[in-house]
Amino acid sequence: MSANLDPRRIPVAAVFAAIGEGWRCLRHCLQPAVALAGVFAALGLLIHGLLWRFGLTPMMLPFAGGFLLVGPAVLAGFFGLRRAYGAGRRARLADALAGFRQAPRGLWVMAAVCTLLLMIWLTDAATVYSFMIGSDVPTPAQVLRFHAFTSVMGAVLAFIVFCVAAFSIPLLFDHRATLVPAVSASVRAVFGNFAAVLVWALTLAVALIATALCPPLLLLSLPCLAFASDLLYLEIFPPD
Repeated sequence: MSANLDPRRIPVAAVFAAIGEGWRCLRHCLQPAVALAGVFAALGLLIHGLLWRFGLTPMMLPFAGGFLLVGPAVLAGFFGLRRAYGAGRRARLADALAGFRQAPRGLWVMAAVCTLLLMIWLTDAATVYSFMIGSDVPTPAQVLRFHAFTSVMGAVLAFIVFCVAAFSIPLLFDHRATLVPAVSASVRAVFGNFAAVLVWALTLAVALIATALCPPLLLLSLPCLAFASDLLYLEIFPPD
């Protein structure tokens, strides 16, 4: 365990540098990264197909936004790939699986909390849908009001999850802290670097929601952003 969990200050430019480096990392471990992201792209296609089949297409945006809540739970595999690349080895799918295997209990607790919040969010969104649209064919005005209302709800919930999980997940992955100190350090890092982290959070939200609405794009966006997330963590909490 690391005794020093004081976050460093980083400039906004560090966010864009991390995204660029994340893209370069993706190019060097393209096959295993795309294979891992393909699981979530296939799940997204299945969800979109079911919503389309049952006439619930306005719910596609809440489902896409919900990925922001559960996304931290899938980072361990991508961390395994990026660490292999950072160590000068050829990243393989086995490294991603090893990332999941070495994840400590605290990380899985965070994953369970994120999943629970996702279920709460989808239940709330479905309740709002039933009140605002119901079983009728929705008009554009109804869909717009529904998306506006649920976007505000989702943004608040996503920001809470982001504060708690953005840096606690990699701290737990590296065994640098237990659950409560990792969450505390993550919250301090967010508010101590508010400008840079806000840019990062908005980038994540726009990129992931846009690509989740077209799930095949997750094959590239998900690993690139996961690698960038790991790099930003190392900038704010450099290794001892």
